[in-house]
Amino acid sequence: MESPESAGLPVEHSRDILLGRLELALDASGIGSFDWHLATDELIWDDRLCRLFGVDPDTFGRRIASFYDGLHPADRDRVRSLIEHAIDEVGEYQAEYRVVRPDGETRWVEARGRVFADADGHAERLIGVAADFTDRHRTWQRQQDAARAEWERAALITAVTRALAEALTLKDVTQVLTGTLRNAIGASALGVVLMEADRLRVIDAVGYDPLVVADFDGVTLTDPRPLAEAVRTRAPLFAGDADEFAARWPGAAEVGGSAWAYLPMIAGGRPVGGFAVRWDEPQPFTSDDRTLLVALGGLAAQSFERARLYDAEHELAAGLQRVMLPRRTDGIRGVSTACRYLPSTDGLQVGGDWYDVIALPSGHIGLVVGDVEGHTAHAAAVMGQLRIGVRAYAAEGHRPEEVMARTNRLLVDLETRLLATCCYVTLDPATGDGVVVRAGHPPPLVVRANGGVELVEVAGGLILGVQDAEYRPMPVHIGPGDALVLVTDGLIESPGHTIDAGLRALAELAAAGAGESAEHLADRIVAPVGPAGHRFDDVAVVVARRDLGDESRIDEARHAIARGAQGAIGRSRAFVARTLTKWGFGETVVEQAVLCASELVTNAIRHGEGLVELALIRYPDRVRLVVEDDSPRPPRVVKVPATSTGGRGLDVVARLSVAWGSEARGTGKIVWAEFTK
Repeated sequence: MESPESAGLPVEHSRDILLGRLELALDASGIGSFDWHLATDELIWDDRLCRLFGVDPDTFGRRIASFYDGLHPADRDRVRSLIEHAIDEVGEYQAEYRVVRPDGETRWVEARGRVFADADGHAERLIGVAADFTDRHRTWQRQQDAARAEWERAALITAVTRALAEALTLKDVTQVLTGTLRNAIGASALGVVLMEADRLRVIDAVGYDPLVVADFDGVTLTDPRPLAEAVRTRAPLFAGDADEFAARWPGAAEVGGSAWAYLPMIAGGRPVGGFAVRWDEPQPFTSDDRTLLVALGGLAAQSFERARLYDAEHELAAGLQRVMLPRRTDGIRGVSTACRYLPSTDGLQVGGDWYDVIALPSGHIGLVVGDVEGHTAHAAAVMGQLRIGVRAYAAEGHRPEEVMARTNRLLVDLETRLLATCCYVTLDPATGDGVVVRAGHPPPLVVRANGGVELVEVAGGLILGVQDAEYRPMPVHIGPGDALVLVTDGLIESPGHTIDAGLRALAELAAAGAGESAEHLADRIVAPVGPAGHRFDDVAVVVARRDLGDESRIDEARHAIARGAQGAIGRSRAFVARTLTKWGFGETVVEQAVLCASELVTNAIRHGEGLVELALIRYPDRVRLVVEDDSPRPPRVVKVPATSTGGRGLDVVARLSVAWGSEARGTGKIVWAEFTK
């Protein structure tokens, strides 16, 4: 194509043609131009640029301030800085910014320009063009949003998968769903149900009305509500808003919320349960959203199945261990004993540590602590066999060193390939004389009533499980008020700390409790490692304190309570009142003890299993109330709202008694409280 000049046209006419073509090109592309005279601050916009900013060319202010006024407030300082930099450098100007039109619409603009200098080289004019690229920016933004959403979905799956992989128990898995997952997807409520026979049991629900949860708990799969339908049909169900919910389930009703999802949990081709999710805002539920939630339901199902197996194995091992540990460790005149057992917080939380207190035929007392290696059901089973062996050999009247030797042969004959350590002490309550035998176990401590602490230097024999091992006895003596402390290595050994350092720390801790009762000293000793602390190993503690002359028990009375029997609480109260009155305690002590007995027996009946036993032990200066049940769960004081009508039982016990505590006993526990005259 020929240029106007080559066609022989006049120069002025050629310039007009070129300008005309430029105008057509700018019109077609929507590009506007500007010319800012710096000295006069006159800003010239063509009609296209005025249309882009949504201003009238006749009323446009023609000043740079008018341009800045049209920018989005968040972009003004940045654009001003770019313009000033271009002027200072007499160079190029380029910027992307948002324009807010008078009607409120926001558009994205891309501008380019150049600063021209006068004859002296000073900046004189800024000339450039600007174009609307809103559509292109929106496309880019959608791509960014999609990429971000994909990344967030991947991060969510990773976080939930990691949390589920670390969850061991049913409670752990449920907490991942109601906590981690619910927060990650922005849901206001999430409830989890599991299959039990042909019914759905609610195991946790966060954000739902308790009455709604209670009404749903235990429904059959034929229930018409959507969560039951999702589990029954094994198909996920979604309702993005209230209208969609009403159209799909006209006979159902949801309290609160604006969007819902009901996800079945399928494992091994069968339904494990499901979970319901609720949002307070309508949800689009795109195909990606649905795929994500369904995938999370599958992960949860697998985790619940694994957790069920873990819980079953843990319960089996823990039950075995509880059965093998002694049920009662008191009742020997002249000596007060207290035992504590805390399982490792790793693995199955069971293991091979054991303890025992044995009333010997000679009238002496036998104290035992031992540790079978490992934290498995096998270790717990071997522990039970060794405990029974020690008890049987001791009851036959064998000397301590012979008891240990026979126990060693028993472990060798069992061919378990497990090793064990043990410390066995016999003590005469009347004289305080005793004998200590060790099989690779930490030595015991003597805590003197005056505050001194002594490590019993005992020649340690070989650990149990070694053929033809021999053991030597070492004498020990404790005076009135002194205490003998036996522990397993879980209390004194941990990563980064040696047993020697642990024994020194134990000695300092025990010295602080010198003169205290056996119960209080035992609590002081285990306080640093439990029950809430992390434990790398099991912990077993036996404290035997020789009573002072005025501490020996004078009398004891017991009352058995059959679970479910009518009037059980009333008969327990009457037993306490009758016994304490007979023993000569005043009206105030009787009332306090009766009220505490009522609370403790009520808790034992409500949370335990089998028989509940109530005991009163009389000392010269006090009486101890003891309630024993078959539940291994320790009691816990909880904070309750002022308007609550329950939950204050242990708080009442703590306020009315001079001291109270609990102790694991075989398959269950005891909870005790003391009252002074």
